[in-house]
Amino acid sequence: MTSGTTEYIEAKVSIFFEPNHIACQYCPLLETYSRDMCRRTGEYILDKRGRGHWCPLEIKEEFDGVF
Repeated sequence: MTSGTTEYIEAKVSIFFEPNHIACQYCPLLETYSRDMCRRTGEYILDKRGRGHWCPLEIKEEFDGVF
């Protein structure tokens, strides 16, 4: 008898940033308890003013102001 999962379903989440503020310090996935670490990749973040080396964010085109 097998109790493991045989397949997985991918789910995606949208994270919104202000223009010109796309950095770890503004990301809700940044964990800051003892060290700055990305909850998504597990990477330790040395400089929160940029993005981590393994950051998986896909930046969409700039907002054109039309809904």
